[in-house]
Amino acid sequence: MAKLIVIGCPGSGKSTMTFKLQEKLNCAVLHLDKIYHIDNEHHITRDELVQKVNEFANLHDSWIIDGNYVSTVEQRVKLADTVVLLDFDTELCVKNAINRSKQEKRADMAAGFDNSKIKDEFIEFIKNFKTNTLPKIMAVLENYKTEKEIVILKNYNDVDSFIESF
Repeated sequence: MAKLIVIGCPGSGKSTMTFKLQEKLNCAVLHLDKIYHIDNEHHITRDELVQKVNEFANLHDSWIIDGNYVSTVEQRVKLADTVVLLDFDTELCVKNAINRSKQEKRADMAAGFDNSKIKDEFIEFIKNFKTNTLPKIMAVLENYKTEKEIVILKNYNDVDSFIESF
């Protein structure tokens, strides 16, 4: 029985890793981008996101939740047994996000979201992730380091090894 969250910078490969883990573990998956976004300009509230995450986690014995959303990261850490943080090179994440924007449709995104409309603010968020967002995530993880398994992966070889460990 697994209860994992996969977090990290946009473009690091959280969803790709989650799809691979789902295939290996045969468990339920919740992609936060799929439930958070309504379209490119609208999204649900933080309270609605918290509620949907709690409902999903309570409904399944074994699951993976994929997504960052730092405002709810502690809630998800509390629910999980294992936290996987993808801490990849910023330039790789930017490149991946740009390449991903060229894909027609993604199974991990809301139906109304147009992935091709990548915004400059999103690229800036990625470029500033290690400075602005990662310290907040690390502060939360520090509080749970004795209670939860926390796995920090630095590259795709680490990801492949982690997946193979199951």
